[in-house]
Amino acid sequence: MSAFAHDRWPVIASAMLIGTASLMVLGIQPVLLGALTQEGRIGEAAMGWLATVEVLALAIGSALGVRVLRKGPIAVKVALGCVLLACANAAIYVAHDLAMLFLTRGIAGLLEGFVLGAAIVVITHSRAPDRLNGLFLALQTIPQAALAYALPVTILPRFGADGGFAILAALAAVSAISAFALTERHPPAPEATHASSHPWRLPVIGVLVAVTLQNAAIGGAWAYAERMAVQYRLPPDLYGAALSASLMFQVAGAFAVAWFAWRLPFRIVTVAGPLCQAAVILAIATMPGLYVPATAVFGLFWLALSPYQVRLLIDMDPTRQAVLVATAITLFGLSAGPSLSALGVASGDVRGAFWIAGGLMLASAVTFAVSSRARAPAVRPAPG
Repeated sequence: MSAFAHDRWPVIASAMLIGTASLMVLGIQPVLLGALTQEGRIGEAAMGWLATVEVLALAIGSALGVRVLRKGPIAVKVALGCVLLACANAAIYVAHDLAMLFLTRGIAGLLEGFVLGAAIVVITHSRAPDRLNGLFLALQTIPQAALAYALPVTILPRFGADGGFAILAALAAVSAISAFALTERHPPAPEATHASSHPWRLPVIGVLVAVTLQNAAIGGAWAYAERMAVQYRLPPDLYGAALSASLMFQVAGAFAVAWFAWRLPFRIVTVAGPLCQAAVILAIATMPGLYVPATAVFGLFWLALSPYQVRLLIDMDPTRQAVLVATAITLFGLSAGPSLSALGVASGDVRGAFWIAGGLMLASAVTFAVSSRARAPAVRPAPG
């Protein structure tokens, strides 16, 4: 971890706590929305739309957040955002109709994305953004896994869905306090000082498109992983274990990258990774005997490739403007994936969803291969 020696750990720790609180809903959203459905507060058809609204709002909010937070005072802005997020989560107690649920969760998504911008700005402007990105992805997944287990076992039976959203409100309130550990300004990255002022070149846009395709494939395959197991007539405890193992493999993969695997050549990994993911997705859909190990391995690549994509974007755009929108692009892909994969679903057969997801993943690999051949433009000499 010597590469982090020049970064201020209280700032990094605060940013990671805030980022974890803002992304917590992604890990427990299915459980919370399922509880709302069981309570009769929302129908099954509207449940998917509500999930999409919040994740899309989160993506939009993160794009806005990095623009607002990268310059000027940051602590007060983030603290205020966290307080408002706590209020938006607490609004579940008065959201008793469909319109209010959509309104409050849409607002919550925007605020979640806004405060997530603090974590993005801090990590992106650190001296080891790729390794910190892997560490953050691993750490934020652990409490998601713990809460995803605790909610249906202890919290929801006693307090209902409102209790789950109350926990999200409490996490946002704690984050508001920790926000004051953030530095007031983040200087531009050292290598960005004399870099080209035109980061939005076609190859850079191509890499962002590849990231979108990859995450759309992930979101599409993951949305139907449980349905595929049911179609195979696997017992619930078996596919439940497979899905849990996939989550743990996510943590393991992200930790591995932050610890030692970050040394691998990022241009090769960004192409080879999606190819491996495509093979795993197709194995889930076509090989019932490999469902459990394939689903577990699916999680290994989910978070582990993100740090390499960060390195690639920074290498192609030293100003780091492109990498600042990578999280929004990732969330947009994840939210769009299930809708795209749904186009291949027939009555009683979800294999088509995985064929579409596999195709999206292969398209991502090709786009990475073509786009990543470009290098950063020549830098201008420093004035004076």
